[in-house]
Amino acid sequence: MTQLTRARVSLSISVVVVMVAAALWWTVSRDQGETSMPNNAAPADVSAGDLATASTARVFFGHQSVGMNVLEGLPALYADHGMPAPRIEQGRRPLTTPGGFVEHDYLGVNEQPLGKIQDFDQALRSGLAEHIDIAMMKLCYIDFRTDTDVDALFAAYRDTVEALERDFPDITVVKATVPLMTDRRGLSQLKARLSGNDRFGPAENVARERFNTLVRERYAGDHLFDVAAAESTAPDGSRSGGRHDGQDYFALYDGYASDPGHLNAQGAKVAAGTWVRVVAGAIR
Repeated sequence: MTQLTRARVSLSISVVVVMVAAALWWTVSRDQGETSMPNNAAPADVSAGDLATASTARVFFGHQSVGMNVLEGLPALYADHGMPAPRIEQGRRPLTTPGGFVEHDYLGVNEQPLGKIQDFDQALRSGLAEHIDIAMMKLCYIDFRTDTDVDALFAAYRDTVEALERDFPDITVVKATVPLMTDRRGLSQLKARLSGNDRFGPAENVARERFNTLVRERYAGDHLFDVAAAESTAPDGSRSGGRHDGQDYFALYDGYASDPGHLNAQGAKVAAGTWVRVVAGAIR
């Protein structure tokens, strides 16, 4: 092959690569951007009254790492109002001391959401439910993949929650949406598509949004900790999200993120404020 021929082949390959990249870039740009979904969940400032009421509740909170972010935001939130935060302890042992507390523990194993739901059920039925006012559990963003059977997972969550409500009528079971991930855009999304490593792209947020929609539809107005709404709502009230394959989704607002799935100090306080308002409403 002559030097001229090699140069022509190299140029042709470069042109093809540019064309493919441009096509993928156009697809990404077309599918993502500001969401047109209604904004009805902008977080309001938490009141001193809600903080005081929430601090009297005896709460068990089952979670994984984002739940820990929420709990880490509680002391800072109370400090901002010059108030002492409720006692926060890890474990599942019945606490009989007077006053409010937050007892929490890690549920199951990440990427095994059904096991987390079963673990929550077992924790309450082991005697813990007799010593608390409020119980809540939260699945994690990492529990959702593009092939997750969202309807079956929601059915298991619904059946477990409602069986607990039936069997323990003296406690309030707070429901929760699933946390989100930041919106991968531009070159990072293009690189993920070209490499075939797009596991944590918008498709997973679509799956999370499907689950969250089912939770909101069934439990709207029924003690719902909508962590996904808190995470995706910017301080100006706009929502982070977009469209993927014709489906709307929300995403973790970049200003609240310490990495693609976890909360920084500001995001933790925002989520903690939502948590406080829900707990205060459940204890009244």
